[in-house]
Amino acid sequence: MDFNRNRIRTTNYRMSPYEITFLIQDWKAFLEKIPTFPSHRYAGKGIVYTAGGMSHVTCLWISINVLRSSGCDLPIEVWHLGNEISTDVMAFFDGLHVRFRDFRELGALDRMGVFLKPLAILHSAFKEVLYIDADNVCLQDPTYLFDIPEYKHYGTVFWPDYWITDSTNPIWEITGTPATDEPDQESGQLVLNKERCRKELHLCLHLNVLERHYYKLLYGDKDTFRFAWHALKTPFYRVPSLPGSCGVLNGDTFYGHSMVQHDSEGNNLFLHRNLLKWDITLPGEKSWQITKRFRADAATKEVILKKLGEQRRIDLAGETECRAVPEEFRLLEEKCLHYLQTWRSSHTYFAFYEHLHFMQHRYAAIQPFSLKRNEHGTTTDTSNCRQETV
Repeated sequence: MDFNRNRIRTTNYRMSPYEITFLIQDWKAFLEKIPTFPSHRYAGKGIVYTAGGMSHVTCLWISINVLRSSGCDLPIEVWHLGNEISTDVMAFFDGLHVRFRDFRELGALDRMGVFLKPLAILHSAFKEVLYIDADNVCLQDPTYLFDIPEYKHYGTVFWPDYWITDSTNPIWEITGTPATDEPDQESGQLVLNKERCRKELHLCLHLNVLERHYYKLLYGDKDTFRFAWHALKTPFYRVPSLPGSCGVLNGDTFYGHSMVQHDSEGNNLFLHRNLLKWDITLPGEKSWQITKRFRADAATKEVILKKLGEQRRIDLAGETECRAVPEEFRLLEEKCLHYLQTWRSSHTYFAFYEHLHFMQHRYAAIQPFSLKRNEHGTTTDTSNCRQETV
């Protein structure tokens, strides 16, 4: 997969007409098996995360602390797979009113990765969900997103990515969608009313289960949401502002590592620290220094992938605006670094390292679970093995 300077995302994979026909017939047949919405199982609004391992748990600790400090009191579910999160870590989050949920509640799983995102959203206790990636930080209480007119009308809010899917990509034909130059989707944050998008969310999960096909066309889970909605001809609201980038200047060169996402009014709302996660941030390192974004009237918009040491970074070119970060970014970064130091200086931090060591080495040979879907669209456990809990 290539990410070109002109923002066009291309794939070198050539899908045969037979495979395209198979995938079209497959997703249409799958729709017939989706169960009716179980309204008795879901209620209210809430926030959903998926996390596991040191990197994501470190980011999760910061993201949730920032949410609570902003005054957000929405219930939170964190979904994890078995030993990815220890009981010590769960106890460490006690004061933040977080419910940890193990994917093994749903049956058996034979894979990890981003496909777990739509699975967590689908099976969370909430009817209305704000999903947030663990490495994403909110600049203010995001509860108001459930009340904006666009969400009330569509029941779905998506955010744009930097990239555009090539018009020759087979995903357009597979989903029966005329190719456009609309931005790709960035799924670090999503707002969904599950009752209104039941079929779309199930289809999104199905596309991720068939990752051996779809991940050759799409970049992980991100666009599986958008194209599931497209396949069913379901309109959604996409925030109109393209993401900006936040990072540092090294000489005259900008290195962006955090996506700046906006709300429907164009206000800064999310700082998605996807290219410099908190677990590898140095103590006291101030790396939210400069923001760069495309001008609203820009005719030329380019995205450049770079490397700074071993880490990937991006730069925006064309008609852009480059500014020192606003005060709210500086204050938020200081707060995040304080939470990071609290986590790193805790006994739980070191105990979790030990936990992960045993999980990855002593228990590495234990067979994974196998998730199978029956004719009703639910999951059943087809494995007799169980992971040991450290």
